[in-house]
Amino acid sequence: MSESNQIDQLTVDQRQTLQCVLDMIIPEDRRRGKPSAAEVEVFSFIQLHEPGYVDTLKQELDEVIAESLKVHGGTFQSLANTQQLQLVDTLRRASSGLFRQLAVWTATAYYQDDRVMEAIGLPARPPFPLGYEVESGDLSLLDPVKARGRIYRDA
Repeated sequence: MSESNQIDQLTVDQRQTLQCVLDMIIPEDRRRGKPSAAEVEVFSFIQLHEPGYVDTLKQELDEVIAESLKVHGGTFQSLANTQQLQLVDTLRRASSGLFRQLAVWTATAYYQDDRVMEAIGLPARPPFPLGYEVESGDLSLLDPVKARGRIYRDA
């Protein structure tokens, strides 16, 4: 399922708020050629790896939307960046778990994106099947472990 199909599970306000929050978590770095987290398919990554978190994420986004309307009388995305940051910081102080999982999933998804890998100087490919060069080591260092014998039990 593509990002656009999966993100349809969110309301327009939730989508726009999520984009702003993702930009706050990892902003774009044009100098290094790194996209913002909002440009990476974070939501589809969450759907694939932690679909149970989607309901929590929706609740967190709704909390931010409601607080923005209450405090500022407008949508979260219409606020200045400093106001957005202040609002999220205030909510996080009141509820320390707010966006904690989102931050972890965002970083995980972000550093698997080909554009990000290339921007940080790594090849945009999985480590296998090409693999990485591993230096041959001194396998005699394992002799004490081998001499100890079997220390596990069969299941």
